[in-house]
Amino acid sequence: MTAPVLTTRRLTLRPIVKADADQITRGLSNWDVVQWLSAVPFPYARQDAIYFITEVVPTTTTWAIDAGEGLIGVIGVKPDLGYWLNADFHGQHIMTEAASAVVQWYFENAEDDLISGHFVDNAASRTILTRLGFTDSNIRDELRRSMQDTVKLQTMKLTKATWTDRND
Repeated sequence: MTAPVLTTRRLTLRPIVKADADQITRGLSNWDVVQWLSAVPFPYARQDAIYFITEVVPTTTTWAIDAGEGLIGVIGVKPDLGYWLNADFHGQHIMTEAASAVVQWYFENAEDDLISGHFVDNAASRTILTRLGFTDSNIRDELRRSMQDTVKLQTMKLTKATWTDRND
């Protein structure tokens, strides 16, 4: 499904296009970003970005996070909520803003609970998810492709009722 354009105070969330390949490659060439992602190889090459754009994006609802200077991160529902942000933009509450828009869109279009998760050592991602109203489900082992190791993943869930109650 092609992602609709969503706008927030500072961001435009738009469909990912082939011209985003270099910015995706730059963002995912940083270990500070990739270490927290399960499916991303490291080192990350331009052909990985092309594969993502041509093979993965068409099967998911995925947005480029654009703060006016091109893609600075990616967020998607596939069907779980996943995201990453270029390290230069960490600490600015950009991901919370982007994720709020995506969660709002999701619950306007779906009744199912929204699932997400974070590696147990990823306090920043946990903060984003708890701000949105996600609650802990369980902990499971997850393959981290970049290191070919297994890490603990805290799964989390957000219900439509919780989201609606928090945003009324």
